[in-house]
Amino acid sequence: MVALALSPAPGPGAEASTGAERDWAKVAPELRALYTASRAASESGRPLVTPDPAIRIVEDRVIVDAVAAGDVEDLRRGLVALGMRQTATAGRIVSGQLPIAAIPAMAALPSLRFARAAVTAPRGAGRGAEQR
Repeated sequence: MVALALSPAPGPGAEASTGAERDWAKVAPELRALYTASRAASESGRPLVTPDPAIRIVEDRVIVDAVAAGDVEDLRRGLVALGMRQTATAGRIVSGQLPIAAIPAMAALPSLRFARAAVTAPRGAGRGAEQR
């Protein structure tokens, strides 16, 4: 049931739908859920409530880690064209602040292999052993 709610609306033909599903498969579930929640908030006029508090949101942007399918610079250019700010690259990964509304367009980039939200560890994480 959840997968159906997160799937994009079917395209005009079966080929378009199959392509969209293939593109969405490159995006981690938390980003798909965030995009869906953002659309619902926008349509209802309510503020966005993030489905996962560990996802890092800056204004109307989400911090993502995107893995290049090939040349990392091709992916970086594509993401910047979609409005990504404060990009950084490490190996085949491009990180930065992507507009939440651009998540479907990011999914359609041929240069993208996979993308996920950069998450923040909760306060106190990693301090358990030394404080016991």
